[in-house]
Amino acid sequence: MLKLLVADMSAEFTDAVAQALESEFEMRFCHDGETALKLLREFKPDALILNLILPFKDGLTVLQESDHKPRVIMAVTNILPPYAEKRAAELGVQYALIMPTVKTVRLRLLDLIAEAEEGNSLRVAAHLRRLGFRTHLDGYRQLCVGIPIFAQNPGMQLSKELYPAVSREFGLPDPRTVEHSVRKAINDAWARRDIAEWERYFPNARSAPTNKAFISRLAEISEL
Repeated sequence: MLKLLVADMSAEFTDAVAQALESEFEMRFCHDGETALKLLREFKPDALILNLILPFKDGLTVLQESDHKPRVIMAVTNILPPYAEKRAAELGVQYALIMPTVKTVRLRLLDLIAEAEEGNSLRVAAHLRRLGFRTHLDGYRQLCVGIPIFAQNPGMQLSKELYPAVSREFGLPDPRTVEHSVRKAINDAWARRDIAEWERYFPNARSAPTNKAFISRLAEISEL
């Protein structure tokens, strides 16, 4: 599971981010620049949501002094003068949001992660997180392996070819275990879905997609 650090003065904001992303990241939170710098060094997050206006050390100073540079850095702020925007970009900030909503933060963060990650399995994982898949479920991990396999062989049969291939990867004796785990993970994400987000992948869907429909669609997207 990827690690995320959120540094913002507002406990209300960090609590809302925690709720929105709890199933997708291992997270740490802080409300001042000194603690943010300490957590960057000790926690070594993969992604950072950083308010540029923080007590003790501002966000730009935190980035300047940190030895650890997360792969994804997103800034949030109430105001962004041109000189601050230029300096933030020099320090590795990929995107800055002015007075954002938590939903916007979540979607943009996942977009940035998808852009930063390399390889089909990691791209698939980014798409699954966008769709709200819980990363501790067996079906999530099996989809991360199975969808790239299917993308390379889109005509393969799930029951006779794909599920056995994935079961071998995980050392499972019965391929039906994979089928059931994948079904459970899809249904779980569908039950908790962000409707607008799922619409981007499965327009006009009235029920959870079948395993075949889901795997085919994600394989198609991951190959783009």
